[in-house]
Amino acid sequence: MSKTKVTKLRLLDNIYDDSDIEEYKLSRDEVALVTNKFLEKLKAAILELDHEERIELRGFGTFGVKVRKSHVARNPKTGEKVDVPRRRVLYFKPGRDMKTAVKK
Repeated sequence: MSKTKVTKLRLLDNIYDDSDIEEYKLSRDEVALVTNKFLEKLKAAILELDHEERIELRGFGTFGVKVRKSHVARNPKTGEKVDVPRRRVLYFKPGRDMKTAVKK
């Protein structure tokens, strides 16, 4: 069973074909430029986050960074102890509107 995925190209096509976008008479290249710039700036903002900061997109969700402490784990195959260093982990928490839409 093959899963269908939404690629950036398909997403751009959906934005370009939207009736609200058509009234501005934007070309496909202009829609791609704006979308790519938005994603680029969002990624840059996420990379600059401290563990106390977050990015909130109302109606969509929240991006943030959590810090995981260093700890000692075990290799399940050999039972050998392994030091796992401290690291930053990205998280996404969907907004209320998004959760409600998915439940339908």
